[in-house]
Amino acid sequence: MKLSEIGAFANTCWINIPNHFPHFYLDEFVVMPNHVHGIVMIEKPYIDNNSLPRVVETGHALSLRKADTKEVEEKPRHPRYGNQGRNTISSMVGSFKSAVTKCCNENKMRFGWQTRFHDHIIRNSDEFYSIRNYIINNPANWKDDKFYSE
Repeated sequence: MKLSEIGAFANTCWINIPNHFPHFYLDEFVVMPNHVHGIVMIEKPYIDNNSLPRVVETGHALSLRKADTKEVEEKPRHPRYGNQGRNTISSMVGSFKSAVTKCCNENKMRFGWQTRFHDHIIRNSDEFYSIRNYIINNPANWKDDKFYSE
């Protein structure tokens, strides 16, 4: 994929995600002319000070918690919508999009993101390798994209 100036900056910002989100690791990714694909792995699935599994957030809304009566009394329920906090996929994507937008604005480059993003939790190795291959082969399929132009 031959990257534009904006694409090159988006590529650099993506590569630098682990510098800003130390528990996030990047696997395969590609910056396309009109979108980005990437696999992000989160290192710490458990909270350091106890053995409760950490809730994995996607980005559209916060996950609903199962709560028994005792848990509700000890800690407030997680809000369904609102600030999703640091170290979530949403905060990472938001920071990435913000950095690219800031660069474009500073350099007077016309650019805009779609308002949302698509995310997906990869649940097994077959799915992982299928998605990884899709990302690797995506540039070869660019000419078939409805937004393709020379």
